[in-house]
Amino acid sequence: MGQNHTRRRPCYHPFSVSRAALYIRTDPASQLPSREEQASSCETFAAENGHEVVARYEDLEAPGTLLYHKPALKEAINNIKEEEDWEVLIVARPGCISDDESALHEFVHKLSLYGNRLESPGRSWEEFLAAMKAYRRAMSRG
Repeated sequence: MGQNHTRRRPCYHPFSVSRAALYIRTDPASQLPSREEQASSCETFAAENGHEVVARYEDLEAPGTLLYHKPALKEAINNIKEEEDWEVLIVARPGCISDDESALHEFVHKLSLYGNRLESPGRSWEEFLAAMKAYRRAMSRG
């Protein structure tokens, strides 16, 4: 029987190190922090939380609502589906993913299905997940 190459072999360290990617989006209306401010915030957060940054995605001057109008974010989504290079996507703030809460919840749901997570200095994965679940419950009640 052939080898299964879909998952990386576990890496054993004396402590747990999560492989992380950074996502940076600036917007035409300048509502988000600059690229440099976001990069600094994300890198500091990664270092403080023991994440090894292995990838970076940037959508500069990208509009904020739809997930699939952002080429770098689409690339990150494809990575979680196919490459599995990282477990954590770090953003400076939730609005860097989308200005629209339903799109953000859709993205969090997608990450949760693949065993990945979203983190930011202002919101933990548990908070992102709880907000997404509350949103989905509210939408199902109509």
